[in-house]
Amino acid sequence: MWFAPPFTSIVWLGDPSVDYLTTFATRVRRLRETAGLSIQDACERGGISPNFWGKVERGEQEPCLLSIAGMAQGLGISSQVLMTLEERPPDNTTRSQINDLLDLCNPDQWELSLRIVKAIYEQGSPKIASRGQTTL
Repeated sequence: MWFAPPFTSIVWLGDPSVDYLTTFATRVRRLRETAGLSIQDACERGGISPNFWGKVERGEQEPCLLSIAGMAQGLGISSQVLMTLEERPPDNTTRSQINDLLDLCNPDQWELSLRIVKAIYEQGSPKIASRGQTTL
């Protein structure tokens, strides 16, 4: 009789209380929706089945490495960006929308975004007078 020990993953993903499958599913859906892509469009770009993509977004299917690479291609981002699973607000706050948009940008767009945000910040912040006094 053959004995198989209980399955133990060789990969440990940090906090065991975090549901990484759901976190990844939410990230894929948010990035796709932020990019304005339908599942069909993203699948065509990434060479992934729409049925499979939908299952991943619902947390019903765990993607393999090749599927993750295809999903990243479908979203127009790197696999590294797609796999960034840091804690973010689960709701649709302005900050989370900005984070999602930045994840979809290329380095040139990041630079432009930085210049725009700096200009907005400088427009709304108090000016410092030459004698060190704050003016409005």
